[in-house]
Order: sequence, then structure tokens, then C-alpha cells
Amino acid sequence: MSAGQDGARPAFVDGTLWLDERPRFLIAGEYPYYRDHRGRWAAKLGAMRDAGIEVVTCYVPWRHHEITHDGGRRFCFDRDGNRDLAAFLELIRATGLLALPKPGPFVHAELPFGGLPDRISPTLDPDRHAARSADGRPLPCQQFTLPSALDPRFLEDATGWLRAVGRFLRPFVHPRGPVVAVQIGNEGHYGETALPIDALDYSQPGTDAFARFAPGVDPPTRAEDPPSPNGLLSLVSWAQWSAEALTAGTAKLAEALGPDIPVLTTYSPPARADRVPGRAAGRYDAWLARNRVGAPTALPRAYTSWAGNVLADEEALVNYVLAAKGGRGPNIEENWGLRWADASCAFPVVPVHHTLLGVACGATGINVYPACATAGWGEHLAVDRSWLAETAGDPAQFDPPYGEAAPILVDAGPGPAFAAVQVLTHFLAGQQDVLAVSRPEPGVRWGVHPPYAAIGAWSWARSRRSGGDADRPVPSAGRTLVPFIAHCLRRNLPFQLEELTGRTALDADAGPLVAVSGDFMEQALQQRLARFTEQGGSLLVVGELPHLDENLRSCTDLADAVRRCAAPPGGPARVRAVALGGRPVGTAVEEWLGESSGVPLRAGPGAWLELRRTTTDPEDVLVFLFNRSGGPLRARTTCGERVIAVDLVGDGCAVVRVSHGRLAACYVKGLNEQTGAGVPVRVRVGRDLLNADRPCDLSAVRGPGGFELRTAAAHGEARVLLPEGP
Repeated sequence: MSAGQDGARPAFVDGTLWLDERPRFLIAGEYPYYRDHRGRWAAKLGAMRDAGIEVVTCYVPWRHHEITHDGGRRFCFDRDGNRDLAAFLELIRATGLLALPKPGPFVHAELPFGGLPDRISPTLDPDRHAARSADGRPLPCQQFTLPSALDPRFLEDATGWLRAVGRFLRPFVHPRGPVVAVQIGNEGHYGETALPIDALDYSQPGTDAFARFAPGVDPPTRAEDPPSPNGLLSLVSWAQWSAEALTAGTAKLAEALGPDIPVLTTYSPPARADRVPGRAAGRYDAWLARNRVGAPTALPRAYTSWAGNVLADEEALVNYVLAAKGGRGPNIEENWGLRWADASCAFPVVPVHHTLLGVACGATGINVYPACATAGWGEHLAVDRSWLAETAGDPAQFDPPYGEAAPILVDAGPGPAFAAVQVLTHFLAGQQDVLAVSRPEPGVRWGVHPPYAAIGAWSWARSRRSGGDADRPVPSAGRTLVPFIAHCLRRNLPFQLEELTGRTALDADAGPLVAVSGDFMEQALQQRLARFTEQGGSLLVVGELPHLDENLRSCTDLADAVRRCAAPPGGPARVRAVALGGRPVGTAVEEWLGESSGVPLRAGPGAWLELRRTTTDPEDVLVFLFNRSGGPLRARTTCGERVIAVDLVGDGCAVVRVSHGRLAACYVKGLNEQTGAGVPVRVRVGRDLLNADRPCDLSAVRGPGGFELRTAAAHGEARVLLPEGP
């Protein structure tokens, strides 16, 4: 569907929200209305508007709105305290805001049983099927077991809940009301977008569904080394089915809402190593396989960003960037207030850094989560304290207020982060048009190969048997993709992710392509890559050139193509194969790019990370700069013929928009609340110079009458000297 064909009905087009027939960058904040007294709603919403937030996101917990009445159950969305979602949406509309409800069914949100009613757990109802791992363990959520998402009884209950939500929300959909979209699921059905590949769903409904998907193929319970054709088929089929069960399952749930409600779903970053003990070796491959990274999805996608502090941890940085580049869509959750999840979130320098990193990587929206601290939820929303004491340490960390470090306090007053949010949203709102249509700077394409990811996801199993050689029969993502991304971030080398398999031909004109290879590769993909090289594409094969097909029969189509395209002595290496175990992957890629393509190689190792977003106008560019160090520095780069220089506080960041050689807009995080340091803002673009007289956060947006400013200083009011010019 092209935007504009459906009147004023909102829609997501290529990951971007279209509203009133225009693309819109999502500037959102989470308000968990169900955790607050309804008497606080109006003041909190007014504070969100004053903070520059435009869209209110909110989970809609099933367990909160399902009540027992006259011996039966019904859904209550009005006339009952903080269950009055109708009144909440009316207040959102009256405040001039928009809404994006998130009804799950599973929402997590630090709620008992993830917001599901207790009654649907197999723990309480043994006739229900539990979601199970390959070794038969049920998938837990706090003190209960989660039902299989394929259990017919769960599907009946879940679709009944969503049909009720859809009927209720329909009158509130824009333009009649404030609702612009609805989120289905939460990082999958149960957060499985970051779970190991063998974590679910080996329930009876799951294995029955797999048998229909891949007749005659057994679900894998281990990875063979060396592989057999049957073993490969089992691993690949299971991963394909896992991805299909996720996308088709959430799409089926979305249908229950009805046809008139725009829907999106969410994906998570890869799991951190400490979150998947015993399975860490395959966590990146499992994430690639299940999420279909770099490929179109059945529903528009958003991502969440619970990866850790990227300022202090390279694993968090790589995982965050992977989530943001995994597919085009908004960042729907950025931690601004939950100290128990990450104590650093209480200092605005950290969530601002994260937020702008996501935007630089291509996010089509941002979310302050939560925007408001809340207190006043009932016992039915309180997590069991005895369970918390056993598993999560001090239960008091989950006591009210929820989001104690949020920008808006319980009484609706401004918290310490409020001014930082105001300055950030001022810049984002002022750049709505360019942010809605711009994309990350094109760069080298890393080819994601789902069958290899399907096998690599079992690296932990092969490692246990082979004494550590977890990279046979294919190189794992942990050994190839992860160091490649880390290298690109260190060297400011632009890159993107693209799935190698698909129906359309690989575009030889879209830029250089890197493909990981093992001793076997499907014949169809070998031929696809061979055609790519024959059409003039630049290809780097990392690993062993394949000599077998998917049935482990002789096939050398790709190896033959690489030999045919080999560079003449002294000539450019447009097509090359490099083995693993020699030079680091990132170094090999950069050397090859330097010889064979026009990908920008601005950087050497720098004290700052530089990323860019571009539009169809080559003279209109957003330059993002992130200080990697704890001390102040002056970041210098070029855009066309213009030199850009920005002073950055330790761990600070900035965005500079350069349009036709002039400073068009900028945002600078000049305060580091975590260290107490700051630097006066100084931004130069060619002859344009913007100066502030003291450390501050600053947004400057050029309009017809000159620059519009918003600043936040630790002491006093910052005065700004603006550049001259039209």
C-alpha cells in the first residue's frame, strides 16, 4: 500500500508511521495508567505534552481489565477507577496527544505473570499445554508456567481478549480519536526473540505444528558434528518454523483486533551472555534465525533497547546496534526511569546517548520509558514478594513508585531528567520531516544467512561435545558478525544487514556485500551469489568456499564464480575470499573495501563514534557524534567541503544537520549528570559558528525567521551566539 491511498487512516509504511497522509517520526513516552490513581492522569498527560512528547504508549494488561462479575468474567474498560481506559484515552485526546496502546496478550511490564490472568497458566489448569524447551522443561514466568502460544485453549482466550480490545478501541482510532497504532505481543509472544533456539516450543501443539510445517522431519534436540543431511534439514527446518511461528502467530493475534486498527510488533536485542547460561555460544545465531533480521516481516516492527549501558560495555553497544539495524521501525522502549534494571538510566546522559544512537542507526521513532513515575496499583498487579526475594534480590526495588527516576514525578512535577527530555524532543520535533524520510548512510552490506544461523544457534551443543570447536560446520555469528560490527563501530565504517535468501535478486548496484561461508551452502544461494558477481557486484566471502550443497553433494558454483572474478595481478579485488583464523574479520573487510568500492572510509580509530543519516538530497545530511571517552574532546569531521567541529562532554553526544553547506539544526548533550561535568556548547559548520556561554544541553533549529533555541543548563540560563546568515 502506498501512503495516502487510505485517506486519513494511520498506517506504518516501510517502518514509518504515516498520519494524515504524511510520514511522522514517533516521539513517544510510556505512561502506565493502570499503576496510577486516575486523579493524577490529567496532570501527568499535561506534563508529558510540556515535555515535548507527542504519543502516549501504554500497556493494556489483560489481568487488569478482566474482572469477575456475577459469577462470570467480563472485560471492563470504563467506569471503574484506573480501569477506565475510555476516560484515559479521552484525556489523551483532550490534551492534544496521540496514543499507542499495547494489549499483549503477554506484556511483561514487571506485572504478575506478565499481565496474563493467572487462570490460563498450566500451573493452575493442567489441561492446558505449557510452552516447553527441547529437554521438556516448561517455560516459567515468575511462579507460574506459560501456556504454549499454539495451545488451542490459549489462542481462544487470547483472541477473545484481543477482539474485545479491538471493539473497544475502534471508536478511538485516528482521526476520530487519538489511537494511531496498537502493539501486538512483546518481543514475540513471551520475549522469545532473545531466547535460545531450543527454548520453545516443544509442547505437543508446537511439535504438531512443526510436523505440518516440515512433514517427516524430527524436531532437533541436538546438533550433529559433523552434520548429516537429515541433521541439517532438522536444524534448518526448526529455525525456519520458529521464525514462521513467531511472525504468523503475532499476525494471527493482530487479526483478532479487526481490520481497521494499524498494528506493529516488537523485537528485542540479542540476549546478553549472562542471560543465557550454557547457551551463550549460540545466542546471536538464534537471534538472527528467529527474528529474520534484514528481511521483510508480516507485521511492521519496532524494537526495544534493554541491552545495558553502551557507554560502559561493548557487548551492550553491539547488541543495541544490532537491534536498531535489524529492521526499520521505531525504538518503542528506552529506559529513562527503572533504576533496578540499570542504575545509570537515572542520569539523562545515558538514555539520551542510547536514544540518539538508535536514531543514528535508523530508528523511525523514540520512546521515553516510563515518562511518568506512578504509584497506586492494586494487589492484582503486585508481583509476589516471596518469589522476588528468592529470584530478584530485594523485593523493595519493585515497590512504588514505578519508574522513580522518570522525567515526570508521581505528583506530575518535573523530575531531574525533565529538562533534558524537553531539549531532546525540541530537536526531534523540529526535524520531523527529515527524520521521517532519512535513512542510515549506505555502507557495506553484511549478508545474513538464516540456514547458517539455524546451525550456529546450536554452537553451545557442539562446543560441549567437541571440546570447544563450536564453529563447525559453519562459522558462528559470534565469531564473524559480532567482531565485524565492533570493528565498524571503532572505525566509523557504515554498514547494514541484509538477508541473503529471498525472492528478489541481490542488487549489484546497492553496494559491496559480505557473505559468510562454510564447507556447504545451498545450491540456490551459491548460484544467486554467482550471478551477483557476474553482474559486477563486489563480494567478499568470509570462511571456506563451499564445495557441497545442502544435501552434502558436490557443488562448487560459488567457488567457480570467485575464481572467474579473481583480480588480475595488481588489479582491484572486486571479488575475494578470505579464510577465518588469519586477519580479524573487520580488518579483512576494511582492506577489501579500500581496494574495491566507494564506501566512505572516513575514519581511523577515533575517540568518537560517527554515524550519519541521509536523504535523497545529497546536500542534506544528519551527522551524529558520540564521545567514546570519559573526558571532553573536540570532534572534527567533514561534510562535503565543510569542516564540522563539535565540543563534546565526556560520554556526551551531538547531532548536526548540514543542509547545502550551512548549519540547519543541531542538538548537543553538553551536560554529563553522572559525572557532574559539562562543556559550553560549540558547534562549527564551515563559517557558521554557534556558541553557548556555559555548559548546557542545547537544541537549535533554523526556521524562516532564524534559529529557535531550547537550552537546559545546570546553573543559570545559557546565552547562545547564533551564526549569521539567511
